[in-house]
Amino acid sequence: MGKKKGTHLTAPRQEVLGIPEPIWRELWEEVERARALYQKMQVAPSRELERELFGALTHLVGHVSAMWEEAEFLEEDA
Repeated sequence: MGKKKGTHLTAPRQEVLGIPEPIWRELWEEVERARALYQKMQVAPSRELERELFGALTHLVGHVSAMWEEAEFLEEDA
């Protein structure tokens, strides 16, 4: 959803840092998954949750790394 600017809503940008919106949405979904696992660990820590949280964080690192490379690549072409 776009931000309110004055009385009109602005459309969301199709790309931020040269990265398409669907990739950003996937990243935010992964962030939410990691957050949910973190909150579960706060309530009832377990080795299984620890492994899941570590896996989610590792996945996020890979995701962000790929996004960074994409943004860097686009910068070089500018």
